[in-house]
Amino acid sequence: MTETKTIRVFIVDDSAFMRTALERLLKEDPEIEIVGSAANGKEAVEKVCRIKPDVVTMDIEMPVMDGLHALKEIMRTNPMPVIMVSSLTQEGAKVTLDALDLGAVDYVGKPGSALTLNILSLKLDLLAKIHAAAESLPKIPRITVVPLVQRRAPPPTDQQTHFEWVVVIGASTGGPPAIQQILASLPANIPAPIIIAQHMPRSFTNAFAQRLNLLCNIRVKEAVGGETIQRSITYICPGDFQTRFMRRPDNTFYFSTVSNDIEKERFAPSIDRLFFSAAECFGRKTLGVILTGMGEDGVRGLKNIKVVGGLTIGQDRATSIVYGMPRAALEQGAVARILALPDIAGEIELAVRK
Repeated sequence: MTETKTIRVFIVDDSAFMRTALERLLKEDPEIEIVGSAANGKEAVEKVCRIKPDVVTMDIEMPVMDGLHALKEIMRTNPMPVIMVSSLTQEGAKVTLDALDLGAVDYVGKPGSALTLNILSLKLDLLAKIHAAAESLPKIPRITVVPLVQRRAPPPTDQQTHFEWVVVIGASTGGPPAIQQILASLPANIPAPIIIAQHMPRSFTNAFAQRLNLLCNIRVKEAVGGETIQRSITYICPGDFQTRFMRRPDNTFYFSTVSNDIEKERFAPSIDRLFFSAAECFGRKTLGVILTGMGEDGVRGLKNIKVVGGLTIGQDRATSIVYGMPRAALEQGAVARILALPDIAGEIELAVRK
C-alpha cells in the first residue's frame, strides 16, 4: 500500500486572524501539514529558507516587506510553489498578474467583509490549488517581450471580418505567463483571430487583456457580447461568463456572452464551451491549443475539434507549470501534436498561413 505524501504548507499573512483561519481550514485535509507562518515578507523569506516547505500561501499587502518583494526573493534564492492570496479587485488583479510574472503558481481571492462565509467558500478552491501546486515545478517564466508598436484600432473591414482559420486557446494554473509568451512571439498581422479562455474572475480578465495589449505586437482585448470578430486580434473571454461564436447572415461572426449565473458551469469561462462552439462554427479550420492547468476542462472540447478535422496542440510536460489539462487531453486522444511552450507560437503562425 502506497503511503500518501504529506504536503508541507507555510502561511504568510499580516493578519493573525487570517493566519489562524487559513490554518484551521487547511488542517481539515489530512494530507496537509502546516509547518509555519509569518506576519510579513521579510520574516517569510527567512523562515522559508530554513524550513523549505512544499507550498507557500502569500498575502500581498504586508508591512516591512510586501508579498511581491518576498515572492521575488524566494524565487531567486529558494524557488518553490507559491500561491498568492489576493484581493479580487482591479488593483488586486494588476498586482496578482505581476506575481504570476514573478513565478507564483496561482492565486486565490482574499475574503472580504463577510469573513467567515467567504473563508468557507475558499476551502475547495484553495485545497485543490495547494495539491496542484505541490506537484508543480517551481520556475520563473522566461517571458519574451517584443518591441511595442502603438496601434489605433481601425474600423472593421470585409478583409478583417472574413478569415480562414480561428485559433482557440485554453489555460488554467500557470496560464497567464504561458499565454504572454505565446502572444509576444506572434506578429501583429496574423491572419486569424485568437480567442483565449483563461480561468479567471471577471475583475481579472480585463486587466489581463490590457496588460497583454501593452506587451505584445498583436492587439489584445476582452471579448464583448455582440462584438464582430476580426482577424489579427486576440480576445480574452470575460470571467464569470460563457463565450460562444455566432454567425450572421453575411457570414461574419460575433461573440455571444452569457452570465454563468444562468449557465451554472463549474468554470467561467469554460474552455470546453469555447472549444465546442469553435468546432461547430469553424470545423476543420479550427486550431485548438490546451495549455498548463489542473483538471480536465477543455479536454472534451479539444477532442471534438480533432473529430471535426481541426488541428489540436497540447503543451508538453517539461514546460507546463501544472501538467493536468494537457496530460488529460493526451491520454484521451484529443491532442495531435505535443509541443514545448516556446514552439507553440511558430506552429500557430505556420498553420494559419497555409
